Amino acid sequence: MAEPDRISGPFASAEPRRSTAPADDGTVTNRLTGTVIGGHSLQIGKVVGDVLVVTPSGAVPRASRGPEPIRVRDADPFRLGVHRPIRLTGPATPPLPGYVPRDLDVPGHGGLRELIGRAADRSGFVLLVGGSSVGKTRSLYEAVLDRVPDWPLLHPADAEQVERLLELPPGPLVLWLDELQNHLAGEHGLTAATLRALMAPPRQVLVVATLWPGYYDAYTAPHTSPKEDDRYRTERDLLKLAEVVHVPTGLTAAERERARQIAVTDERLRTALASTDFGLTQVIAGAPQLVHRWESADPCARAVLAAAADLTVLGARSALPEALLRSAVPGYCTPAERAAAPADWFEQALAYVTRELLGATAPLRPASDGQEMGRPDGYRMADYLVQHIGRERRATPPPQSFWDACAEHLRDPADARRLGTSAVARQRFAVAVPLLRRAVEAGSASATQELGTLFRTMGDQLGAEEMAHLLSTSEHPDAPLYRTVLAGWDFEEILDLAEAGNEYAVSHLIEYGDPQLAISLLIEEIEPGDLWSYKRLAELFHDEGDDERAIPILEMLVEKEYDDAISFLAELLQRSGRLDRLWELTDEGYFAAAYFLADALHEKGRTDEALDVLEEFAGEGYRDIDSLLARLLVERGDFDALLERAEDGDVDAAVEAAEWLRSRGEADRAVALLTPLADAGEVYAASSLAGLLRRTTDEARLRARASAGDEWAARELVRLLLARGEFDEAIRHGTDSRTHSDIVDALVAHGDVDGAVRFLMERSDGDSRLRDLLREHGRVDDLRILIDRGDRFAADALADVLAAQGKEAEARSLRTRGLTSDGHLTDTP
Repeated sequence: MAEPDRISGPFASAEPRRSTAPADDGTVTNRLTGTVIGGHSLQIGKVVGDVLVVTPSGAVPRASRGPEPIRVRDADPFRLGVHRPIRLTGPATPPLPGYVPRDLDVPGHGGLRELIGRAADRSGFVLLVGGSSVGKTRSLYEAVLDRVPDWPLLHPADAEQVERLLELPPGPLVLWLDELQNHLAGEHGLTAATLRALMAPPRQVLVVATLWPGYYDAYTAPHTSPKEDDRYRTERDLLKLAEVVHVPTGLTAAERERARQIAVTDERLRTALASTDFGLTQVIAGAPQLVHRWESADPCARAVLAAAADLTVLGARSALPEALLRSAVPGYCTPAERAAAPADWFEQALAYVTRELLGATAPLRPASDGQEMGRPDGYRMADYLVQHIGRERRATPPPQSFWDACAEHLRDPADARRLGTSAVARQRFAVAVPLLRRAVEAGSASATQELGTLFRTMGDQLGAEEMAHLLSTSEHPDAPLYRTVLAGWDFEEILDLAEAGNEYAVSHLIEYGDPQLAISLLIEEIEPGDLWSYKRLAELFHDEGDDERAIPILEMLVEKEYDDAISFLAELLQRSGRLDRLWELTDEGYFAAAYFLADALHEKGRTDEALDVLEEFAGEGYRDIDSLLARLLVERGDFDALLERAEDGDVDAAVEAAEWLRSRGEADRAVALLTPLADAGEVYAASSLAGLLRRTTDEARLRARASAGDEWAARELVRLLLARGEFDEAIRHGTDSRTHSDIVDALVAHGDVDGAVRFLMERSDGDSRLRDLLREHGRVDDLRILIDRGDRFAADALADVLAAQGKEAEARSLRTRGLTSDGHLTDTP
């Protein structure tokens, strides 16, 4: 047997290890050949004689280690999450159809491969956001294969397996986290701290992941309610570490042309391109067949699929047990359908929904979360069908049989917590309690806090106290944090917790309490090495108008190379007129000091000195300096210097120069200046170019850039169309969420409130603009729909409307007792 290739990095030895023992006659009686050490495993080419294997003390048992690495080039793309493609009759075809290069693969449209390369060089996190079956996982696989084909790759099952990687020696590694949401939920979810530690030098870790847009929007939405728990703070902190590439649903004209060229020799691509109802990537993944199976299902099979979709949308991550699906179905059927069902209705329905389609997929596929072979734990739904059915049913509340089945048959405590949380968001308080209670009994600290908060909302003081007691006596490491969250905004309770030594309560008071109290707590509690707390103390002194005490703290932090301090220090030095110290810090090479020094010099009329400072630091990546330099050149009228910087590729100078050229009537020259920078992916140049094209009514070029995938051009085209009153076409182009507000404002100003509501209802669930519009116009029925979709703030808006209509009892019942499972107000006492 030939000696196998060796994997480099933390999972391999530098050389193969052999053990030989010569016998008296000169032969080798005990021998291992072609061996490779890989992490905790030994790959053996050949064994001669008896070999004793001795495990070193402290070795990690195989059962607890998780997956072993494999080279990227050897990884199975289907196991990484790439959809199995449709199978056509005829000659044998490769496992994967030809890859159609996407616009996002090149600079200017996401630059995925460049991002992967940079992240591999210095450790980094690249996240692709896109809907099901749009090709995001295939694009990610191709990019990683292109840039680091020989790196070891790990595809962990959960966050715990990711944390174990910290125990390994440093070396190249691809960490593959397809469907990132599965690694984030609950108190054991992946955190930003773990990823930072994993990517810190000397490790060389490339983290790649995919995520659906709905999750991304929920996780990254700013927390706007000071009295509500910041539900996605952990997820938002983690996503801040990612370079994000958004994958569009359909192909651009350029992508379709590339697909047509490849389809000459690829029948599956030819078949997919012929579809007019689905995108190419969706057809390849079997989406039309999945939708047809849903639409053609008999009442029992359709009910099974609806229940499976509801379970998945509302938070079930583990395999869906048969008993749960069987118990949930009756409420999805009419009385007549239940009466007509045959004795083996469930078996027939299950056979229908698990039958493979064109060899690619099935609506439900057997799945196992355990280790037993041949015994599936339940089923998982094809993700495209989850999204399709979810969109169709998103305003239809699950029936009581669904919640009863969850309470009885949902085995996984984390699933129970997520389903309970979803029920609370939909004001289904009564059905949420048993689900959250199950997670509490399994030891979930987060569920204990959620249930305690729900009890407080419902006025169940004994229940809330029970949960608080469980958290106070829990040994869970996060229990003190959740105890603080449960205390909410009750200042006295938080203060009691702080005095009892709860560090999270102390932190809460420092962050949100009275500034003087926060200052005294910080001074009392601060540790010498806690640089973040010193920064917070400086902020509090500044907020209280005491910069004299803030500046020495910031000086100490800068001395200790705490990066977050220098900009704040430089700003305070400028405010206090300490230019000498700003000069010193500028001479030491601090960009922030140079910026604030130049700004101060300019304010004092010493613009020549300011320009000298800025020119020394310009072009090094500190955009505030480049922007200030460009503005000062414009103020001085030094347009020759401005144009020279612009032609050298300075984006800020190019934007200022383009505006100057436009004002002189040289719009074509301005466009020519910005276009190459915009095409190279410079966002500021792209947005400025789009605005310039709109203001100069260069609609042809604006449309051309929008059609090529320029999101800034698309936004400006929408504004141009709205200004002309062409609402229908503006809506067709308004696919970017940042254009929604413009469209809604224009429709409302035109008197079409129904159109504005319809537009937002079709595109967003948790949009504050939609809630405000519905509250303002008293649209009770639409607010009920939002509640059923899971908008947890819609209930407050509906209660406000009911109260304004004089229905105080109904408003109070909605806030404190919630809704019945079918969406009616609970009877008031």
